Amino acid sequence: MALEFNKVVDQVFKMGRMLDELDFDLGGRLQIAKERFAAADDLDFIHRRVDLTRQPDISGYRGAAPLDAPYHEPINAIFPPPQAIPPSATVIAADGSQIYPNEQTPFHYFLINVGLFIYHHGSEDAPQWFTVPELYFHKDHVRDKSGRLISGRTVDARRTVTEMQQLGKTAWDLRDFPRPLIALYDNHLMFSANADVTNHEYLTNDYHASLVHLHDAGALLAGYVDNPTRSRVVIRLLHLLSLMDEEVYRTDLSTGGDLEGLRDIHLFDTILKPGERSALMVQNSPRNFKFRQRGVSYEIAYFYLKVSTGFQSSMARVDIPMWVARDKMAVDELHALLVEQCLMQGRNPYPYALTRADELAVVTSRDKAKLDEMIALELRRKGLDPHPFSAKSWGKELARSSKRAFEI
Repeated sequence: MALEFNKVVDQVFKMGRMLDELDFDLGGRLQIAKERFAAADDLDFIHRRVDLTRQPDISGYRGAAPLDAPYHEPINAIFPPPQAIPPSATVIAADGSQIYPNEQTPFHYFLINVGLFIYHHGSEDAPQWFTVPELYFHKDHVRDKSGRLISGRTVDARRTVTEMQQLGKTAWDLRDFPRPLIALYDNHLMFSANADVTNHEYLTNDYHASLVHLHDAGALLAGYVDNPTRSRVVIRLLHLLSLMDEEVYRTDLSTGGDLEGLRDIHLFDTILKPGERSALMVQNSPRNFKFRQRGVSYEIAYFYLKVSTGFQSSMARVDIPMWVARDKMAVDELHALLVEQCLMQGRNPYPYALTRADELAVVTSRDKAKLDEMIALELRRKGLDPHPFSAKSWGKELARSSKRAFEI
């Protein structure tokens, strides 16, 4: 039975009345943020202020910071798209999808499918693509040390690590192809497996090993985050810069203060023109400090980028490891190629190679059904009961199927 919309109409109207009472007018705060951003041109002062937050009696600042000298850029600098696009390049994009384990099936497994797409910029060579599906079924893979089925968070973490491993392997295999060698990943780069993730320490180490592999291959790695609505690290920095030194000690630095409610995307969407990027920055956080402890080349920097197709524009945050951020030519090449990639899809301002990788990686419900049939057939061949559903699940399957089991 479908949702009875007539029964939720009044509730939707009630929600609308509540929205009328909320403050969605960010205009005043946005103007303040723009003024502070325009005035933030003293790198020495900004470095001193950020260093102040790193003292042991101050905590909670998770905002932006400039890169270390001599690689730092004024945080209010705006960089136009490079006029010279690399005549040739190899662009590798990776994305992943998964099937989570199901406690109610007689045979527990999960699947990770990674799609890789290789685009030869400046060449008439056709793109290359392939997928890497991995089926996990051993009890050591699908259950934790307590014998419980692993969580969805664990599968997500393993998928992230697998994507980066495949990206590193492919970049290494293509290290002699035309440069620059761009490796695109569809997410933040500052990965960390939490303690509730099964084998979190091993996964974290494997992820960092993949970064080393990409570095050794000479790849320009970038984590592309489309529409980063949650990011507010620059807003926190602007709040920090507005305080007196003595106020820093007694102020909650985990918020945007009088700019609270703003996001970085609000600021940069009004400041950047299509094709422009912000200054390179790093996020001041314990997690990023751990990346730096692995080697100065592995701290994660980022910049904001406004991409466009000519019809519509979109904001993105681009994460890059420090081995890329400290190479001005590499940053310019990455900047130019991302702008070019986002021009290739008509009205969709998103990197072409990442779109294709996503299409390769996706595992549909039909794919899952086919895999379940294959597993059921193998179980029957082994003389085991393959019935995959409880009575409750079977009833749901019949009720929601596009085919009716009977008609009245």
